[in-house]
Amino acid sequence: MACVRRFGLAIAVTLLISSAEAAAQPGTYRLIGSGTLSCGSWTALRRQGQAWLAEQWILGFLSGVGYKGAGVHDPLNGLDAKAVWAWMDNYCQANPLEQIAEVAAAFAEIHPR
Repeated sequence: MACVRRFGLAIAVTLLISSAEAAAQPGTYRLIGSGTLSCGSWTALRRQGQAWLAEQWILGFLSGVGYKGAGVHDPLNGLDAKAVWAWMDNYCQANPLEQIAEVAAAFAEIHPR
């Protein structure tokens, strides 16, 4: 029963996230998916152990930055997923209204150091 409930919750969250769209402030690209979630949502999902979609979105975004950077700029260099999520957790605690896409972009700008 719990497995069915979790599966149903996962489907509902996926549909909610995939239907959410927002334009990013800088640039002209279209933002779709978990990146549109607020930091407050990130924090709540992490506390509930339900953040796997948002976590994977962040890693995909940062991997894409590294891919596009072609070895010049790789924000994940020397880090693992837990380090990224811990940084996100700290940032989002202090900035609950920011979109996680903006936070991931900030992470990419300052990493690696």
